[in-house]
Amino acid sequence: MALLGWLLLGMLLVPCRAAAHETSLHGLLLAVLPSRGEVVVRYDPFAAVAAGSATFRVEPATALRALKFGESIEATVDLDTKPWTLHDLRRTAAAQTARSAATPADNLAGVLRDVHHVSVGEYAPDATFVDQRGRPFWVRDFRGQTVVLAFIYTRCRDARECPLISSKFLQLQERFRGQPVHLLEVTLDPSYDTPSVLARYGRTFGAQPARWSLATGDPEKVLDFAAAFDVTAFPDQRIGLIHSERTVVIDQYGTIRELIDEGSWSPDELVAAVDHDRRLAANPLQRLDLWLSSAAVAVCGNSVAGFSGFTDLLTVLAIVAFFAFLFWRVGRAIARGAT
Repeated sequence: MALLGWLLLGMLLVPCRAAAHETSLHGLLLAVLPSRGEVVVRYDPFAAVAAGSATFRVEPATALRALKFGESIEATVDLDTKPWTLHDLRRTAAAQTARSAATPADNLAGVLRDVHHVSVGEYAPDATFVDQRGRPFWVRDFRGQTVVLAFIYTRCRDARECPLISSKFLQLQERFRGQPVHLLEVTLDPSYDTPSVLARYGRTFGAQPARWSLATGDPEKVLDFAAAFDVTAFPDQRIGLIHSERTVVIDQYGTIRELIDEGSWSPDELVAAVDHDRRLAANPLQRLDLWLSSAAVAVCGNSVAGFSGFTDLLTVLAIVAFFAFLFWRVGRAIARGAT
């Protein structure tokens, strides 16, 4: 029994992963994707890798909170993982990544936008949009209604991202029927997503234009609007656009009430959040579920993006309790063997 205890203790002391092939990296942040636990970096040459751009996982995911796109960074990169993983990430002086920033072919100016980044409690920014019917509008046209805002693009190939958000919007459309709530999805691909393209996309998901607007417009203004909410689209040849997830609740006065940084929210949770902000009776458990799932993604990254409220929380606590009990029993056996 004592031998078994020492073996278990030794297993705990062994690192979770084998010795990694690690080296230092300098680069420029092109996008921060908190819902994925990832960043997009334009990096200088390192090891045998030529300068380029790539998506990296960040560990711990909590390090993403302090990062903003356009910042110069230094980190240790683990080449044994897919995608590569950055550890010990820190911001550095811009001079260290001059070669990255000086590459005109990357058109970084189109990605790194000089806009004010909004937060909860501020007035939502505004811009001229065109909806799927070809009608111009401003966000302020919806004053007097609560607005639920999200960002999508019609060529998205990942069923877990834009199509999933739009499917949830269909459920919200039904849940908010007859209420002063307007749904708004803004494209991140305004050059391609014309009103006719958005109309076709909207018909696929059952969007009723009077209650659910799909917005496009001048590409610079549309992408500036998205960037103000920290949503930046980065072109990727493999999957189209890499972008962060953010769902926003704007109250009847135009004030930002909720910024939800992951896509695993349920329609019930969103309805509860909107009802609470409208000072209506709201399900407190659904609001807590939304907070729990958001907190889990913020701490652990997209690997727990499916985390949902009490059920998963109780499951995690049960697993922790089981292993705590197991180690307690092993510890007692070791103690008895030593006496």
